[in-house]
Amino acid sequence: MFKTILVPLSGTDADVALLSTSLEFLRPFAGHMECVRVVPSPAALVAQSISMDAASGLLLAEMMRSLEQREQAKTERARVTFAQFCKAHQIAQVNKPPGGPSVTAAWREQSGDECATIKTLARFYDAVALAAGQERSGRLPSDDLGEIILSSGRPVLLAPERPISGAIDTIAVAWKDTREAAAAITAAMPLLARATRIEVLSVNEEDGDEQKCLDCSDNIVEQLRWHELNAYGRFVLPAGRSAPQAVLETARGLHADLLVMGAYGRSRFREFLLGGFTRHILKGVDLPVFAAH
Repeated sequence: MFKTILVPLSGTDADVALLSTSLEFLRPFAGHMECVRVVPSPAALVAQSISMDAASGLLLAEMMRSLEQREQAKTERARVTFAQFCKAHQIAQVNKPPGGPSVTAAWREQSGDECATIKTLARFYDAVALAAGQERSGRLPSDDLGEIILSSGRPVLLAPERPISGAIDTIAVAWKDTREAAAAITAAMPLLARATRIEVLSVNEEDGDEQKCLDCSDNIVEQLRWHELNAYGRFVLPAGRSAPQAVLETARGLHADLLVMGAYGRSRFREFLLGGFTRHILKGVDLPVFAAH
């Protein structure tokens, strides 16, 4: 059961989609959204100022003031967006989860390095929500997203660029016979248990793997049905597409409300299940993604 989720806000247009995705994720569990604005520490601002100062010719002190004002404006915008979202969706603002029948939320501010702070804070929540999609203002770089997914110890909910609404009823699972994929299914079980339909998608990445893919997907479908879940297996033919493209397009065609997938990484190079998922997901996916390592 998911009762708490960390939602880092940036004071940009990415915040509304992040909040709406987090709300739909938590609604079945009447959970609590801890919305945090990580303000760059003085050391981080100094580092930014030095690099900008060298490029612009402005004085360091002047650049520091400019950066501080920018961050203050972003913090205020994030606070306003949070308050307006809570009001529009009748979300009670509480400091401690009351355990009632509805989703609650809280606002907090913290100073530090954004990636490192989120990664550390995430360990004290059931999940963390992050903005995915095209690289833009308010969205962490891909390396930072990968670092949080692989090092926080918690599942990550990647929000699409546009706000979503409606229950998470149909869930697609990107399945491969790996421990990461198995761990993702275990982490997502509270969501799967409430789904109306589960579509397990497997795709062969190499010629000759067809029977192996069919066998392993049949086995995981059988496992899910032991839990009395409405699960079905689908073998996805690439048909000239990359494996990630085939899985994502199939999930869209099935009107999936969420994609569940495992994540793995090699050194500083981060890759999702099926090899190329990082590029495809972070470049813009129009449905939420639940990723677990």
